[in-house]
Amino acid sequence: MKIQIYSHKTREDVITSVDLGVDFIGVAAGELGQLPDEVSYATCRSIFSAIPTESHVSKVALTVASELDEIMETIAMTSPDVIHLSGDISSISVQNVAELRSAVPGTKIMQAIPVSDDTSINLALDYQLVSDYIILDTDIESYTGIGATGSTHDWNVSRKIVAAVNIPVILAGGLSPANVADAITMVRPWCVDSFTHTNKTNSKFKDPDKIQQFITSARNWSQT
Repeated sequence: MKIQIYSHKTREDVITSVDLGVDFIGVAAGELGQLPDEVSYATCRSIFSAIPTESHVSKVALTVASELDEIMETIAMTSPDVIHLSGDISSISVQNVAELRSAVPGTKIMQAIPVSDDTSINLALDYQLVSDYIILDTDIESYTGIGATGSTHDWNVSRKIVAAVNIPVILAGGLSPANVADAITMVRPWCVDSFTHTNKTNSKFKDPDKIQQFITSARNWSQT
């Protein structure tokens, strides 16, 4: 089971996550104040540089932008392995993502799909054609972009999406050490993601103990 952890803010956090066995290091990168957990491009580059070059850990930069120029600026300024498109999906079409993919062939695309009902299945089927990964997340109107809510969604719909698409699926949305094994059993994703519930209590910074517990629960799920 692959593991993705958001949202790293220091080099020390990254070193800890890599040592614990995280596969995807997520950073909310930007300089427009669009996200409460946003770090500057310079900070993002510094965080990514803490990942050992010989490791197989992927650098993931999250953006809620929908304008291609802004997304490409984020890629140019942070040099991620993966760009995580987490903005309003109605503002970035499949054709837009196809254009982005052509413009940055060295960068993989992770497209967030807001999970609500069976209409989400059709979205995933459409966007898989232009993406390397699909990430299933919770969409709440009061939050900017898709995800980072700390809330779960209907895993029954997520399970249908995993069965329908033919690219790797990452399950996100309110996952914690306490529920990730149940989520995997229900959905059978390729990877699981955590942000809110692997932070320190009342903090936006990562908690190594919670990350370790999350990883252990996720990778031992078949034994529970």
